[in-house]
Amino acid sequence: MPRKKLPQTTPVDSRIRIPQHYQSQPLISRLVSRYGVTVNITAAMLTDTENYGWFDLQLQGNSEHICDGLLYLQNLGVDVMHLSISGDAQHNSSFHMFPQVSKELAPLPPTLNTPTYDIYNGQSCRLRLQICVLKDYYNQPIIFDLVSQYGITVNIITASLPANQQDDGWFDLDIWGKPQQLFSSFNHLKKLQLPLWLDTSFLNGYII
Repeated sequence: MPRKKLPQTTPVDSRIRIPQHYQSQPLISRLVSRYGVTVNITAAMLTDTENYGWFDLQLQGNSEHICDGLLYLQNLGVDVMHLSISGDAQHNSSFHMFPQVSKELAPLPPTLNTPTYDIYNGQSCRLRLQICVLKDYYNQPIIFDLVSQYGITVNIITASLPANQQDDGWFDLDIWGKPQQLFSSFNHLKKLQLPLWLDTSFLNGYII
């Protein structure tokens, strides 16, 4: 019997607060890979010195999958602080001010060369990189595209993405997958012309 098609929803805005002990887990990535939810991060404040990290998310997909994904986060102890239909003026007017983004995040030393992998080695490996999210890209679901298009796992280590969308932001990412997946995802980011800093010490011998 063919699987019943679930209804699509209009975008949902959600603010989540993540306890520090879960900040090493790829929670946003799992919303995409496990629940098929389109996730765009519209604001973020995450450091390794605070007890909590904050994300403003815009979620889109079918309502059942979105509910399942949010329930998964809540079962882990993640606080869902706000939930509303995107663009709802009544909800947005009561939306508390987003925590001030951290200024501690500094770019890694730049690496100019694209990593080259031994694509015949089938083992998974990791990349640590930092992305400058230009203010013109706030409406583009960058993390979602990496996970859904290339099948990699993305963990956000630290993040600084202002809610006013008037300034550039940063994601400090730990990504892992097969070498060819990482190579393709890295090239995707380069094509977006986003400033990148690559930490090659996380390549674990896969760079040639």
